[in-house]
Amino acid sequence: MTIWEYLADPGPWFNTDLYTVPQIIMFTSGAMLWVVVYIVTIRRLLKLNELAIPFIAVTLNFGTEITTAVFFVPDMGSVLVIAYWAWMVLDIFIVIGLFRYGAKQVRTPYLKQKFAVMMAVWIPLLFVVQYNFILEYDLPMAPLNSFMINLVMSAAFIYLFFVPTEAAKSKIIGWCKFLGTGIIGVVFYTKYPENGALTSLYIAVALVDVFYLYLLYLQRPPRLGEHATAI
Repeated sequence: MTIWEYLADPGPWFNTDLYTVPQIIMFTSGAMLWVVVYIVTIRRLLKLNELAIPFIAVTLNFGTEITTAVFFVPDMGSVLVIAYWAWMVLDIFIVIGLFRYGAKQVRTPYLKQKFAVMMAVWIPLLFVVQYNFILEYDLPMAPLNSFMINLVMSAAFIYLFFVPTEAAKSKIIGWCKFLGTGIIGVVFYTKYPENGALTSLYIAVALVDVFYLYLLYLQRPPRLGEHATAI
């Protein structure tokens, strides 16, 4: 369903015909944790001039969010349609931050110099790929695409941990990503228990996220300065 079809017939706030009440409550909770990730990321952009999530994750997320907010609207009810639009709107600010500060994550001089140009090409290219994948192959709510992106993001967070930054890496982002993704993973496991590809993605993302949390608490990342405080 596209957003135009949805607006013609919005349906219920929560679609209890397709999802159980616990599934809806858990998914909404996971979605709100992801909103926290975005808000903290935007706050760090404004306060520290620093992109707190991996640039590759931003480029992947944006294509997914445009697709699922406009061309592949969630079927869980109007509240989740609003949540997906909230993700997309918040991500616009993060994409702006990507172009302004994302090059700080790159260690290769040539790529650092050409970063904005590469992102200007990369973002629409990824959108086209994800748009076609989601519409042709994905399940309702686009869990396959979303968890594949999450696995890439989780691995990229480990790389980002070792990139020097002004402030300590955000434990709030680490925990909210882990818990939000994990809760949503449980929802889709109860919805599609027979889908081995999704199950393997849930497990892989959780394992890599746990390792990232281990790094946050038990390792000291490189810092550009000691004067800034964590958020």
